[in-house]
Amino acid sequence: MPFENRKPHMRKLNFNQSMIDEAVKKAKNLGSINNSITSGGGNLAGYLAEIALAEDLQCNNVSCDEGDDKYNYDLIKNDLKIDVKTKRRTVDPESSYEVSIAETSKHQKADTYAFVSITFKGKRGKGRSATYHGVESIWLCGFMPKKEYFEKAKFWERGDVDSSNGFRVHANMYNMPISSLKESE
Repeated sequence: MPFENRKPHMRKLNFNQSMIDEAVKKAKNLGSINNSITSGGGNLAGYLAEIALAEDLQCNNVSCDEGDDKYNYDLIKNDLKIDVKTKRRTVDPESSYEVSIAETSKHQKADTYAFVSITFKGKRGKGRSATYHGVESIWLCGFMPKKEYFEKAKFWERGDVDSSNGFRVHANMYNMPISSLKESE
């Protein structure tokens, strides 16, 4: 994958087997969650992204804490509430690729979003029931303040097909190209 296609601020996050094990444990404990586009199928990737980003940013990961706030944001750094949005892929992300937030997540009380892509060695199945295996890399694609995200993002309705890649939208969502994201939170 040519590096020229990536934004300069998109960068790899470190991860290790201990982080994967922690993410597996958290995903098993959570099960399926309300408003999940993948009906809980992305829980492992979501937790791994949170763990890796919390380590990178040196911030508090609160996504499994007690209380309702765990449903509104995942990380806290200097009082900034960050919700981590994760995409699973089988190729490294490029700046033309898009990030997404489901319409059902608009109620969350995050100040900003962090967008992370996890590249896997392989994938079985299609659509929401797809399973991914073999973590190869974790990419921080960028950040976007919540209000600005919804002002600039493109709305897609469930069932719409993105002509640029043939992707059929699983749920109403707001998309934005990685190239529009910001370097820091």
